[in-house]
Amino acid sequence: MRFDVMPVATEKQILEVEQAANLVWHNYYKDIFSPDQITYMLKKFQSAEAVKKQMSEGYIYYMLLVDNNLAGYMCLLTQSDYVYLARLYIKAEYRRQGLAKKALSYMDSIFSNPDLGFFYIKKIRLNVERENSFAINVYEHLGFRKVRSEDRDIGGGFVCKDYVMERCIKEKQ
Repeated sequence: MRFDVMPVATEKQILEVEQAANLVWHNYYKDIFSPDQITYMLKKFQSAEAVKKQMSEGYIYYMLLVDNNLAGYMCLLTQSDYVYLARLYIKAEYRRQGLAKKALSYMDSIFSNPDLGFFYIKKIRLNVERENSFAINVYEHLGFRKVRSEDRDIGGGFVCKDYVMERCIKEKQ
């Protein structure tokens, strides 16, 4: 299995991310969110238009490729002393193959490399739905810890009930 990370840069890639989001969300979140909330969140946060807007605001999307096939994607936003992992989604057929670990290793390699100028980034932070026990377990296994609970009104009458989790950037070995 060959794993690669590729920045999302073209309209075609943005559309591929949108399609992957639709697959992942309808498959994975059906037991966590209502169909109406899934539809709302996909349109608001993962439509091609939303992705383009986020990219214009500094979010960086990456495609996660396995043998040149889109296996998932992640989205990052650098902050004052941490990088916010806004999205890390893996298609069902690629789960349980260590891709989340590989994606985080890729992040560590970027943010621990002094030549890239991210010396101020000390940790990775993310939000995860409190009912998403599978993802919480994965993140804890990868070294994240819960730092607080957070309820966010996302509009449309919906609220995300999250844990904020974080871990330190791992230095190059």
